[in-house]
Amino acid sequence: MSQLVQSACPGCKHLLRIPSEWLHQPIRCKHCGMVMQDKRYAAASRIASTSGSAPTYRTSASGPGKEQVTTAPPVAKLVAPPVGITAAAPVAVPMTQSVNSSPFADLPVQEDTTAARTGPRRRRQRGGWKGPLFAVAVCVIAGIFAYVNRQMLLDNVAALIPADPDQVASNSRDKGEVGEMSAKKKTGSSPPSTASRPKKDSLSPSKPSTKQTPRKDPSKRPPRNDTARNDPTKKPKRPVRTSGSLFPRRALLISVHDYLYANPIQNGMPGANANNLNNLINALNLGLHISLDQIAHLSDDAAAKYGPRAPSKTVIEQTLTKFLDTSRPQDRIMVFFIGHSVELDDGVYLAPIEGELDNAGTLIPLKWFYDQLTKCTARQKVLVLDVNRYNRAFGQERPGGEEMGEKLDAMLKAPPAGVQVWSSCIAKQRSIATDDTPMGIFLDSMLVALRKGGNGLIQHVEDPMPIDRYVAPVNQLMKNDLGKRKLAQESRLTGKEADSGTAYDPNQPAAPDAVTCLAPPPAGVELNKVLIENVLAQISTPPVKVTHEMALRYDALPPFPVDALKKYQSSDSNPNSPLRKAVTNARAVLWAIYPGEEPKKLSSEVGKLRGSIGVQLSVLKDGYRAPGGGNAEKQLKDRVENDERKAALLIQAVGDALEELESQPVTEARDGESKRWKANYDFILARMMMEQAYLVEYQSMLGSMRKEFPPRDPALHGGWKLASQANVQGDSTGKKASKKAHKLLDKIIKDNAGSPWEVLAKREKLTNLGLEWQATR
Repeated sequence: MSQLVQSACPGCKHLLRIPSEWLHQPIRCKHCGMVMQDKRYAAASRIASTSGSAPTYRTSASGPGKEQVTTAPPVAKLVAPPVGITAAAPVAVPMTQSVNSSPFADLPVQEDTTAARTGPRRRRQRGGWKGPLFAVAVCVIAGIFAYVNRQMLLDNVAALIPADPDQVASNSRDKGEVGEMSAKKKTGSSPPSTASRPKKDSLSPSKPSTKQTPRKDPSKRPPRNDTARNDPTKKPKRPVRTSGSLFPRRALLISVHDYLYANPIQNGMPGANANNLNNLINALNLGLHISLDQIAHLSDDAAAKYGPRAPSKTVIEQTLTKFLDTSRPQDRIMVFFIGHSVELDDGVYLAPIEGELDNAGTLIPLKWFYDQLTKCTARQKVLVLDVNRYNRAFGQERPGGEEMGEKLDAMLKAPPAGVQVWSSCIAKQRSIATDDTPMGIFLDSMLVALRKGGNGLIQHVEDPMPIDRYVAPVNQLMKNDLGKRKLAQESRLTGKEADSGTAYDPNQPAAPDAVTCLAPPPAGVELNKVLIENVLAQISTPPVKVTHEMALRYDALPPFPVDALKKYQSSDSNPNSPLRKAVTNARAVLWAIYPGEEPKKLSSEVGKLRGSIGVQLSVLKDGYRAPGGGNAEKQLKDRVENDERKAALLIQAVGDALEELESQPVTEARDGESKRWKANYDFILARMMMEQAYLVEYQSMLGSMRKEFPPRDPALHGGWKLASQANVQGDSTGKKASKKAHKLLDKIIKDNAGSPWEVLAKREKLTNLGLEWQATR
């Protein structure tokens, strides 16, 4: 029997019993893993290392899957053996171990490491069976827990995996099948045989199985529906889809962007990963477990899969009604309205795309929204209102975006019973958008909070939508951003879910896809399309200034009376008329200075003018960075002066065209023109006056910048930006041009009621031509 030596480990101080034949080689403590060697042999190793390479020993490091190389030891420590145990040389010298380096750094390249072993291989330590046994026990316990809670785990895992938009329909059907199978098990029905059908995963597309399955008898197969295969109009009926493990939740988003008569509202930044409404929809799926096929977006800037359409009054009312009517009693629903609101004497209204903010007949009462939600049988009903929208970077290009008033605030504080209202701001606040958050700080913060999933909040299929859990994080995100700008905005959740409601039933048929609730454009839209195309072919003009607004949507226009349009059918062909030449030239000038694609019929004239004018509206800067010290202020003022010269070239081109329109031959020719061409001339004349007023106002703002820099807080603002406002406050030439243009537009509205010229004149009249400097980041 081997003689034993007892010593203490220098690292963990445990007593070790070491066979004497092991003393000549490095050994490792079985408690802490420290490598040590007898002092005498360690000294010999140090002597050997002076004449050649140091002997190395491969040992296990403290981390899993790592190795460390040991070399000569430092200091020895003596430990006296107890009585009854033979003492040998002291064994208490730790070996040096590499730290924060490769475990193979000290080994020579392509060296046979087996030669470094000295002495017999250590015996495997006892107790190696404990690890595998423990792992098996953990797996068994986890399997039992997963089986008992399989439904809850399936729901939560399905919610954590974002759905592929292209596979929503198939995944939803798969989840429905899982729900049917679960229901059959609960009722005692036998599940489908796994021998006849491969097992299908509800969370991912099925993969082909390599296992052999018995073939079915061909005589027992159901007959193929060849008629449906060959005739696309006759499709076989799809099986009724049950809700299964799907969360009974739905959402309808209504967003209005390019208002006909109000300030435009931005959708957000473009891009697959940017913060915009399309990605907000994905965040609703992730954070609230609303299936993508139960979300619809009604908007003039919706994604292609929803079919962008003008959210007019009729379309909004029909879509909301159908969405609420098709929601089941066990459903929990959200309705978003993103747009303008207005408070009039007789109530509070929401504005559709063609709504006139001072005409209640063109608006939708907020009370009507409340009434429809009250009648809906859904168990939980949430109305999200992002109104009073104001973009500080663009300002007020048209009316809209004022602070929330007391009437609207009072209605939001007291929603109907069973209805919850989450508003983007409160009284005396606006829903703010910035350059960084064009979608609006409220929706931007909501998207971020939803992506985080409620900080690990676990939701069950029968639970209410935890809207209240997201309000505080959204408000905190808004505060973090707006606090730096010394601005305030607070969202608020009011109302509560009804105390009683229909319980969740997985066997109920699923609600129809939410996209089917989107109402089609009105019947008269196609007639409007033809009419507007003919009118715009003669008087189409670009926006007054470079802006983000989209082209005029014919489906956003109200239907025009047929009798009123008959007056404009006559259009005597007299292309040589001085009036028509002047109108064509003025349009060509407007398109030549605008950095966009011109109509094809004007391409030749526009090309020549662009070469002669030499500049476009894109040279007009919308802001400047604040200068530093030294000579920077003079350099900035020199740049501003150079930009003034460019603006002067644009003013000259517009002034020449305006002078031709107001010349005596042209004004005399107007009396002999048809009603249609009189309207065309008046509109183009007013449009040229507006362009002149805006350019003169811009040049005046640059002049004020050269005289004195606008105020700013250096700790918050790094420069200035030009924002739109209603009143023109610069040079008197611009003020006079603006006043004359508005007077002429009023005349067009009066003389051409019920026609496209009335709509175009109203739209232009509401365009704000004033500018002001605003400090910006």
